[in-house]
Amino acid sequence: MTRSFRSSPGSLPKALLISLAVAVCAIAAGCGDSSSSAQRSRTTADADRHCDGSKIAAKRTDQRRRLDADLVGLRHAAATVKGHTENGNAKLDAALDRFSLDVAKRSLSVHERSDYINHAAAIVAPRCYICFQTLESNRPSGPVAKLPCG
Repeated sequence: MTRSFRSSPGSLPKALLISLAVAVCAIAAGCGDSSSSAQRSRTTADADRHCDGSKIAAKRTDQRRRLDADLVGLRHAAATVKGHTENGNAKLDAALDRFSLDVAKRSLSVHERSDYINHAAAIVAPRCYICFQTLESNRPSGPVAKLPCG
């Protein structure tokens, strides 16, 4: 015995009305006041992330100036190391510490900080293995790269 899955003439419009009502409710649930507050918070977060404002611009300029000076200091300190060593020397360690502290400040974008780390790594790599590895391990990458101003 086979069953036929015919619906009665009155049930088809009823099913259509129910599915139409469900679709309207789903669309209406997506609209509302929460999206405007989410938009406002997203706009604020974007402004923080892109570091807009003259106060932040001054901090970026200051950080670039410090990092440029740190790179000069790293060149001078690397010149004091004779040959290639595992650990470097005290002058190179001090210059690397100063650079690491300055590059960790978050007023520059992650890409720009990574570029400064590339320059520093090129300076210390021929002289000090551990110094190079320190710079590579401090590089902003992965989830850390999504920090503000990134």
